[in-house]
Amino acid sequence: MMFFRRNAFFAFLSRCCAASVIVTASIGGVSGCASVVASADSEAVVRERAQARWDALIAGRWDKAYSFAAPGFRSAVDVQGFRARSSPAAKLKAADVVKVTCKDVVCDVTMRIVFAPLQRGFPEAFTDREERWVLEAGEWWRHERY
Repeated sequence: MMFFRRNAFFAFLSRCCAASVIVTASIGGVSGCASVVASADSEAVVRERAQARWDALIAGRWDKAYSFAAPGFRSAVDVQGFRARSSPAAKLKAADVVKVTCKDVVCDVTMRIVFAPLQRGFPEAFTDREERWVLEAGEWWRHERY
């Protein structure tokens, strides 16, 4: 009788393992499809959203720029906190997207920022800045560090 119980237990265990392998493969297949869909036109979408975010920052529209931040960040930091940590130490003149590189649900964006120092006598300058954008709930959001 003990032999039968062990065999029944191992048969049950093997059925559970087979089911878990099938479920895991199905989830992997679905997420694979999602990444293919995300990368098809994600670079153009991220390019447009990154440019719109910087246009809002240059115009001083903090609420608009804040709306591009990931939902998790917005739930932890309000607009005033965002403004306090994002206010530049120079006058922003222009921003252009230089490069967008996407892989799965993450896009890295290189922005060229033109600025004028606040002190007189210094010329305008530019710098390249790296940003990270993430796909969450079907929408691309700027990843902000806490």
